[in-house]
Amino acid sequence: MKKFLSNLLIFVALLLISLVAIPWNNLGQWSIPMATVLQNNELYLKAGAAGVLFLFSLVFLIISFREQSMEGRTSQPVVNASVLPLWMFGVGATVYAAGLAAFAYTQPTHLNPTYTSTILYVVIGIGFVFLNLVGFGHMIPSGFRTRKVAGKILLFVLLLELAGIAGGLAYFVRMYVIANYATLYTYNHIIILAVAIGIYLIHLILQIVKKNRATEEELLETEVTEMEKPQKSMPTPKSTSFEEPSPRPEKKSKKSALEPIQDPRKTFIVSKEQSISSQERGVDPTNMLYEEVPVDPEFTKVSSQSQATSIDYYIEKPKMFKPLDPTFDLLVEYVRDLPGVVTKISDEKITFYRGRSPFLVLMNYGNYYRMAFRYELEKGIRLIIKYPTISKNKSTKDEVWFKANNYGDLPKEVIYEIVKTSFDTTTA
Repeated sequence: MKKFLSNLLIFVALLLISLVAIPWNNLGQWSIPMATVLQNNELYLKAGAAGVLFLFSLVFLIISFREQSMEGRTSQPVVNASVLPLWMFGVGATVYAAGLAAFAYTQPTHLNPTYTSTILYVVIGIGFVFLNLVGFGHMIPSGFRTRKVAGKILLFVLLLELAGIAGGLAYFVRMYVIANYATLYTYNHIIILAVAIGIYLIHLILQIVKKNRATEEELLETEVTEMEKPQKSMPTPKSTSFEEPSPRPEKKSKKSALEPIQDPRKTFIVSKEQSISSQERGVDPTNMLYEEVPVDPEFTKVSSQSQATSIDYYIEKPKMFKPLDPTFDLLVEYVRDLPGVVTKISDEKITFYRGRSPFLVLMNYGNYYRMAFRYELEKGIRLIIKYPTISKNKSTKDEVWFKANNYGDLPKEVIYEIVKTSFDTTTA
């Protein structure tokens, strides 16, 4: 239902911003009824359209608060309905101002003589506002989904300010910069409405493609699960809990440390519909620092290698734990929401794949968790310099693998950026 209402709202918003972007100086040329009445009240009606879009966004902003409190995150349809209406109004108002400024700049007969020497600055100002809308239009939706209530409100206010600036700029150009508004040739501006409808159709097509791709991923997960089942079928659990691993001797292997384990009794694919819940267990990392942990080698510290040449030797052991933000479970949900991600559980660790290439490994210890991730070499070195709990993953042959321990001291923005960059740098 939310997805349907979100798509309906976007369609209505596209129609409204098309009316905002089109000049109403001569509605009779399109045989529109009551053309004179509409022309005389153009600015009031466009301001009313802005008010309607604001109310739409405000309603879904409140819905996003409820989703955040109940589910710990905000679904993409609700994000779209909260952000896009106001953003699209800003774009529509900027297009309207740009069209009028173009007439004034190229045809002096439509320029107010007072602004003859400053029209170029007006055009530059319009371009600056448009660039801000494009830049923040990319940043706000991605941040809106992960932010809590206070962060969502701040982003919404920022978006409201951008829409207000764009609307004020359009009003300024219409009332003060442009002259002979009634004689402007605007017959071809009706194309804006057709473009808006075309954008909506592309939006629907992309949604269908995304849905089909998700279906293909489910089939792939099912196929891999069937290949890894033993002769006697074993049902895939609905929820997976991680028990404390029992120690076992380490075996030398020439394979990559992140190669998926093929033991069908301990390794299986988890579809996006299944839930993953981790069972917390308090482990003191100061005692684990030089112990052999029976997990994948990139998380293992071998006592023979823990000499003065190891970076961990110089890291001060943490004396206390801080609240984890994000928590292990929220981080797992965030990663699984990335497009095309395949989740694979083996023993006590979770490996995430883009296609068939791994890009992230997570392992929970209750009061802290570990990460192994792909990262650009230069950026990874900067992380090592800035955060002492991040280091090079020496077990893998590939130089772009790093590892991190999050005791609550890593900022959540850094963790989300690590995951996103790790995902982006991995080829599907």
